Amino acid sequence: MDDAFIAQWLDKDHRMPLPWHRAINKLLRYTRLNVQLVPRSFRWGMANVEARMNLFHLASQCAELGIPGDIVEIGCNDGESSIILQHIANTLAPDKQTHFYDSFQGAPAPKGLDEDLKVYQKGDMATSLFTFYDHFRRVNLPLPADTNVHQGWFEDTIPDDLPDQISFALLDGDLYSSTKHVLPHLYSRMSRGAICMFGVYYDETVLSRPHTILQYRSPGVKMATDEFFSGKAEKVSVLYAGEYTNGYFRKK
Repeated sequence: MDDAFIAQWLDKDHRMPLPWHRAINKLLRYTRLNVQLVPRSFRWGMANVEARMNLFHLASQCAELGIPGDIVEIGCNDGESSIILQHIANTLAPDKQTHFYDSFQGAPAPKGLDEDLKVYQKGDMATSLFTFYDHFRRVNLPLPADTNVHQGWFEDTIPDDLPDQISFALLDGDLYSSTKHVLPHLYSRMSRGAICMFGVYYDETVLSRPHTILQYRSPGVKMATDEFFSGKAEKVSVLYAGEYTNGYFRKK
């Protein structure tokens, strides 16, 4: 379908070694170290092509199947994934509205379990509303008049600003507290067959990454998610996403 736009717009088509990488890699092979140089996987700094392909295929599936409801992204940051979701809405589901949520101040001051986990500090991943809109401008993707950008802490915008019915959701809250607050409200508004994708969901039993950075594991997200789904019919599945893993569930 439209997969090519992911590489065309976000410049993340592959991470094959460039010519100068290959020259250095040839020398590295003589050291017998199991390493090689490849291009940096991020253009704007927040995700890789595997994660964006996961997002595209899950969200476009909901659009093609005509799952009732709007498209929401909670934790949109600087708009990389928002571009993909808006493109899907524009081309496959023009009847759906899009809703994007972020504080645009980065992470809140960690409290409770998040403070104990020591993964994020106040202000981590901060961006601006200007940067969000500027990324849409850079790829020449106009935002429809009915696009909803909700600026504020999740506790202030959710559930009050959520649409009544949701067909697809991307939840990228990073913290235990954010995930725990948002997930019940998302779940209650998701239509049957709707999908929710988690920006980070790390399950050691599915794919062990002992040397990956802690932010790529964000253990608070899995803790809050597993607590919520305990005893429910849905199951969270893990999706490979390059340096980390996504998760998703389908509402029954």
